[in-house]
Amino acid sequence: MRRQIAGLALLFLTAHLLYLPPTLEDIDSINFALGVREFDVARHQPHPPGYPVFVALARLSTALFEGVGMAGAAPRGLAVWSAVAGAALVPILYLLFRTLVNDSRVASWATAVTVCSPLYWFTALRPLSDMTGLAFAAAAQALLIGSLPRGEPAGDSRWSRPHEWPAGAQLMVAGALCGIAAGVRSQTVILTGPLFLAALVWPGTVTFRYRTAALAAALIAATGWGVPLIWASGGLGDYLAALGTQAGEDFSGVVMLWKTPEPRLALNALLHSFIWPWARVELGIVVVALAAFGLVRGAWHLPRAVALLVLAFAPYAVFHLLFQETVTVRYALPLVIPVGFLAVYAVAGAGRLPLTVAGAALVFTSLAMSLPATRAYAREGSPAFRVFQGALLNISPQVIGFHFVMGRVEEWEHDSHRARVLQARAGREWLALVEHWRNGPDSTVHFLADPRRTDLALFDPQARTLTASARWPFREEAFVAGARPGGADLYTMSAPGWMLDRGWALTAEIAGVTANARLGPHIEPSVAWVRARQTGDTLILGGRYLGGEGAPPARLTLTTADGQVMAALDVSPGPFFETIVLPAGALDGHGYVPLRVSAAGAHGATPASPLALEQFDIQPEGQILLGLLAGWQEPEYNPATGRAWRWMSDRAELWVRPVDRDVTVTLDGESPAAYFDRAPDVRVMAGDTELARFSPSTDFVQRITIPAAVLDAAEGRVTLESDLSFSPAERSGAADQRRLALRIYSVRAE
Repeated sequence: MRRQIAGLALLFLTAHLLYLPPTLEDIDSINFALGVREFDVARHQPHPPGYPVFVALARLSTALFEGVGMAGAAPRGLAVWSAVAGAALVPILYLLFRTLVNDSRVASWATAVTVCSPLYWFTALRPLSDMTGLAFAAAAQALLIGSLPRGEPAGDSRWSRPHEWPAGAQLMVAGALCGIAAGVRSQTVILTGPLFLAALVWPGTVTFRYRTAALAAALIAATGWGVPLIWASGGLGDYLAALGTQAGEDFSGVVMLWKTPEPRLALNALLHSFIWPWARVELGIVVVALAAFGLVRGAWHLPRAVALLVLAFAPYAVFHLLFQETVTVRYALPLVIPVGFLAVYAVAGAGRLPLTVAGAALVFTSLAMSLPATRAYAREGSPAFRVFQGALLNISPQVIGFHFVMGRVEEWEHDSHRARVLQARAGREWLALVEHWRNGPDSTVHFLADPRRTDLALFDPQARTLTASARWPFREEAFVAGARPGGADLYTMSAPGWMLDRGWALTAEIAGVTANARLGPHIEPSVAWVRARQTGDTLILGGRYLGGEGAPPARLTLTTADGQVMAALDVSPGPFFETIVLPAGALDGHGYVPLRVSAAGAHGATPASPLALEQFDIQPEGQILLGLLAGWQEPEYNPATGRAWRWMSDRAELWVRPVDRDVTVTLDGESPAAYFDRAPDVRVMAGDTELARFSPSTDFVQRITIPAAVLDAAEGRVTLESDLSFSPAERSGAADQRRLALRIYSVRAE
């Protein structure tokens, strides 16, 4: 069996060394690479708590790769340790499993199933500390379990020790590994701490001298990296300040079950922690179901082993589910170990042949998903780096802007360009663009965007061109879910015809920013910056007055910089949409001139309820304008997926300004199969003319061409009707009475 395990480890190592990634990827990997370049925890090089042992290892490998002239020395210098650790874990896991069960076949198949699982296989390629930390922690766990007293299982004459080290020696080495592991990855303490404490207090384990020596070994090992870490951080006070800042960011910025104990969030946490590590929902369900049966079988036949397995991994499972961002699927890596073992142990009860067949099926099914992702990852690398190193640098940009999550990418690549970099506050990046164009209205900005963000909707879309776009070439949930940055879009943005400042709600994301800042036209004027012009223009303004039924109307006023009132509208509770014609010369001036939108109640008082501005556009005659009229719900957004949408009711209207030529309207929507038993029949009408009829059963992109004469005769009104709709109140008893038909991601006209 030793030869088979050694062969598996060698095969694993070879397969991974051939596919080391060409680029950095997750922001943590960039932090590690910056730490290799210059260690500074306060500047997140790397991020607190510091990972000094991992960075020290990476410095050795990076220097070696740079010395031989290897391309991509930084990412490969980090990733090589994941590959080495993943291979080293093969015999370590076999040893761990043999300490739990006296059956070499179960231990070997459990090892194979675990190391070939999609999450394990793929994480062993990534330039991160997860796999290296797990190798140290699992080695410590195996030795700690081996140091505990164990009796021969009743009726099992095949019992033999998987290793012959004295218990005292195992405990001391395990203590040292516990101390080192914490310097590789701090979360390993939760994997090793409970077992180490148990070994120190367990009756009849080893003598007091060995226990003291093991504790001393752990402290000496931790001191070996802890003292240099604090010294390099400028002292204990500076280090604790950096650590406190990181902890505050984690608790305020991370979606965790501890802060939001909702059933939906709990279900997603379980999905990301136990199902997605197996790449496919179907495979994950099978493996987890087998593991559940294995847990029951083990509790009956191997109660000691199950108790130790729970002691080793249950504390981490609880910590992970409650306090970590479970959407980051790599954090669930340690949980693959007990799940893989229990699944194999469940099948082992059926006999040798079923164990062989099931084990081989799980291995080959996992590899069938992991190997294509491995090759694509090694070929293409991170989407953000692919766009930056390719499309962006080929443009030779003069000015670069980016969403905050892309900032570390630019910092790593800073020496590769000479462009001016716009600095922006996280979540307020669009304001840096607004300020830039107000000061230099003729410049072009190349903006590296996170596709999950929606704030670019605050700029005239006609001034924005998608230059390049990249996504992970495999399913994110299975391999890199939670990676920051993930996908990347590069926009070339000329000075826009208009741009919006603070106080708007064109997307749910921006509406949230406005609400959190206690802004909006009902509090202080919301400003639109419009490029000065002499033409006559048409402006559309839409939104939602959130007053309840019977609330008095609010007066919405549009004024210029000098206080001239361009329009005054009375809006009743509910949605509103208005078109406002501005005469030639109304926007005369230099650069950008402000238009202010304010809301007031009776006699100029503050309205009784908030007012959200959800639509804005301004274009000269001859340019297309698109507005959403009745039947469209408020903007919504899922930050986990980055998808933004509006619900369309069973009857919804669009307004498309006639422009004396045919117009194409494009609807991008979600599959109605998510909420209907059959495909709905959707009709698109302009006046009495049926423009299109379709029945979507999957995610869809529907293009509808509207002849100019038909659009003009209908005065720009286009109606969408669905024969299926539902109300959340009818289905779940919720208070939501809206009629919902289709979830629409975007509506465009061209």
